[in-house]
Amino acid sequence: MKKMVLALAASSVLALANETTINETMSLMTQGVNQIQTGFVYSKKEDVVSGIKILESANAIFTKVDVSTFIANNNKIQVTKNINKNLTANLKLLNKAVAEENYTDATKHYGEVMASCIACHRIVRGY
Repeated sequence: MKKMVLALAASSVLALANETTINETMSLMTQGVNQIQTGFVYSKKEDVVSGIKILESANAIFTKVDVSTFIANNNKIQVTKNINKNLTANLKLLNKAVAEENYTDATKHYGEVMASCIACHRIVRGY
């Protein structure tokens, strides 16, 4: 009985830790998106680059977190992992376009970044 209670308590703590990580990660991603948008609107390359770095760091967290704790369906877990890979690739393309000061392609890649975000939210949040 004690082992069962300890196991339940440990799993509750881990679930809470994962939820905190997810909430903090989403907050970072929001910050990165806002930074990129501000950079585009005010023509500040350094803001765009800073926002990309924030998004890359936040997205990297999903390679370390067990997404099955907040996504029930195994098929959805794999799709989420694919979205994570797509987001990583799109952020690299966005970064390259900004480095080359090709803002037409940069905004296109930013749209692809946002499409990855929306795709994941549709799966996780169900909308």
